[in-house]
Amino acid sequence: MASSNDTLINSNNVNMKKWRVFVIPYFARGHLIPMKDFADLLSANHPDIEPTMVVTPGNTKFITSSLGKSNRSMQYPVQILTYPFPLIGLKPDVETVGIGKSTESSAIDKAAHMARPGQEQILQKYKPDAVITDVMFPWIAAIAADLGIPCLFFASTGAFPILIIRSLLKMGVYLGLHDHATVSGLPGPEIRMPVLELPTFVFEDNYMQKPERATKSWTDVFGFVVNTCRGLELEYCNEFEKTQASQAYFVGPVSVSCSMNQHDVIERGGEGETNCLRWLDNKEEQSVIFVSFGSQCYFKSAQLHELAMGLEESGQNFLWVIRGVDQSDEWMPEGWEERIADRGLVVRGWAPQLAILAHAAIRAFLTHCGWNSILEGTAAGVPMLTWPLAFEQFINEKLLVDVVGCAARLWEGGKRSTRETESELVPRTEIAHAVSRFMEPEGENSSVHCKARELGVVIRSAMAEGGSSTSDLSRLISDLINAMQSKTCQ
Repeated sequence: MASSNDTLINSNNVNMKKWRVFVIPYFARGHLIPMKDFADLLSANHPDIEPTMVVTPGNTKFITSSLGKSNRSMQYPVQILTYPFPLIGLKPDVETVGIGKSTESSAIDKAAHMARPGQEQILQKYKPDAVITDVMFPWIAAIAADLGIPCLFFASTGAFPILIIRSLLKMGVYLGLHDHATVSGLPGPEIRMPVLELPTFVFEDNYMQKPERATKSWTDVFGFVVNTCRGLELEYCNEFEKTQASQAYFVGPVSVSCSMNQHDVIERGGEGETNCLRWLDNKEEQSVIFVSFGSQCYFKSAQLHELAMGLEESGQNFLWVIRGVDQSDEWMPEGWEERIADRGLVVRGWAPQLAILAHAAIRAFLTHCGWNSILEGTAAGVPMLTWPLAFEQFINEKLLVDVVGCAARLWEGGKRSTRETESELVPRTEIAHAVSRFMEPEGENSSVHCKARELGVVIRSAMAEGGSSTSDLSRLISDLINAMQSKTCQ
């Protein structure tokens, strides 16, 4: 029986599965949801594997809402096990980056680096047959090694950004001495980026040697699971296999699954606003631009005001999802909602992004270039207009725009940065011009639209029977079962 400090949820028929695999995601929706999707794939593709999502209590709501009807029918019986969230003085249930204020998100990130004791206790108590952990929790590899069980890292981002970041980390504090950073020695074109657009953590001295990140090298764990597919970044997947992991499995996009019904698509990640789908039903095909900047990024009121005016002045239909809870409606221009009522819709909160991108009315996607949004946009065959804001998003933009060619930058006329205080305001005129130009049926971006449609076919094929991602998943399951049977950890 679970103690008062950890709770097993949905534990009916817990003894039916032969191999119990713990899946441990980081405290952010962008990590929780794809790792839940991956757990679903494991369960759906082998009857002897019982995945168990291991999360803190405040994060169970994102898992249970995503499991939908499938778990209740026991067709895909993914279990949920909880361990205590580190005590750092936050309000109860505030345990997820991006759903609270930006200051709370910073505190949650710090709490994640205090999670080892709770994770270690639950692994030692339940002794699973294997563990798949978010790469943000590298110390779990050492815990698994002590228990003698296989451990795999899971990356919620792609091979390209990982390779770029690993190269940048080797440069460390020396990056700050230059205006631009150049990454060479990788496949494809040389990558050159303004230093202001790099993730802030790459400037930290000895970032990878900090105690909370200390672990064996990636090549010393059993393997590495990456939420990407070879069709999106083949050369970089090949390079990743050669240099970063003993065994690599490219199993994405995990959001594209034949086992996911319409209900699961809509409820994936939370109870979202579904009226927007009915609103889209009343729009002509290929007539709407979808605007969303993820759950972790925040705009100041002045930039929201310019974006609102730019969307209005573009003359295009738009569906805009606003998720930053730090914002009130003070940014909204007077009379704006009334003026755009016929062709614009603002959704506050969580929206069913997969279902929106798959809708026939959507022609383009204005995105922050978060990896999940990239995968969902490319799988839907929707061309993207890029506006990166933080983390590795500018690196992701490089892949889309300069390597793959399925996207275009919204703005290149001013200073952009991962540091909000160093970014220039993007003016409404530039937004309006970029949006209207990108939505033109036969405009200068027609090749981008064509490439996006072609890429969508390739990526969906990767997740179909016989596709590269499906084959990698089968290989992963076979390798993992062999390792669990032999009780060895490579």
